[in-house]
Amino acid sequence: MRKKFGKTDLMTSPIVYGCMGGAGAFGAQEEKDSIEALRGAFDAGLNFFDTAEAYGAGYSEQLLAKALGDRRKDIVISSKVNKEHLGASDIMEACERSLKNLKTDYIDIYLLHWPNREVPLAESMEAVKKLQDQGKIRYYGVSNFGKLDLPEALELGDVVTDQLPYHLFHRAIEFDVQPVCEEKNIPIMCYSSLMQGLLAGKYRSLADFPVNRARTTLFDHKKWGECVHTKDGAEEAGQKALDEIWKITEESGYAMEELAVGWLKSRRAVGGVIVGTRNAEQSRGLKKLMDVDLDSSILDALTRATDEVKNRLGSDIDMWGKGRTR
Repeated sequence: MRKKFGKTDLMTSPIVYGCMGGAGAFGAQEEKDSIEALRGAFDAGLNFFDTAEAYGAGYSEQLLAKALGDRRKDIVISSKVNKEHLGASDIMEACERSLKNLKTDYIDIYLLHWPNREVPLAESMEAVKKLQDQGKIRYYGVSNFGKLDLPEALELGDVVTDQLPYHLFHRAIEFDVQPVCEEKNIPIMCYSSLMQGLLAGKYRSLADFPVNRARTTLFDHKKWGECVHTKDGAEEAGQKALDEIWKITEESGYAMEELAVGWLKSRRAVGGVIVGTRNAEQSRGLKKLMDVDLDSSILDALTRATDEVKNRLGSDIDMWGKGRTR
């Protein structure tokens, strides 16, 4: 089940546990539930856990230590440094905070969370190389680096992953970024894999999607007050795609989340699909996502169902249209 992660010597599960929700990102969350969810994910076979200093201002990292600190040698941890901390000295200090929060003396993969146009990337890359030399991180990578930022990072250092938004309703990376990742053996860690619940089989209509989640470029900014972008969206194409995915769900017998994750697992250069849960019961369901292996006919049908959305939304990898990537 576990595979070698790109150019590293890490053996990782195909499903990565996303720790963002445990720190309250998606609503009030009891600490007990978050800890049990983390332990449940491990028991379901996941050994790869993704967190960040931004998640609850370090609280997510602390929860991971509380839940699985005694299994440190059995898990792979990726954490991320805020874009505001990409100066050399700031990165060093941020890493020390994360190590303290995680109660460990090393982080397996340390990522630059977002590009920062105010700090030379060379400065940031030299800092993570120094952390690697010191043994405080094993590998380093990037997150949300697009067609211009990723090649620059690859020229400056031995980047081992790019963590990107990728799912059936947001396929922007396929235009320019995914081909580079495949060529350079840079595994993609996919986040927002279930489109904040839209691909979890909860909604028949985009109109029923919660207002506070309808913020991506799929949604028309004129209709949804939470949007910060100024794009018209692709709601008509999106609804057609959702209808077709529901049809595939009903005909195949798979749950929609199994289709969404199984499709991602099959995609070129994908090294891990990030999924989060809120309690132990949900974590037990991750075993099905670990095991799902879709037939090529289903995979092709899912791709065709969302081709129009892909082409309508284009190659902007910033799912929220905030202009943070290039």
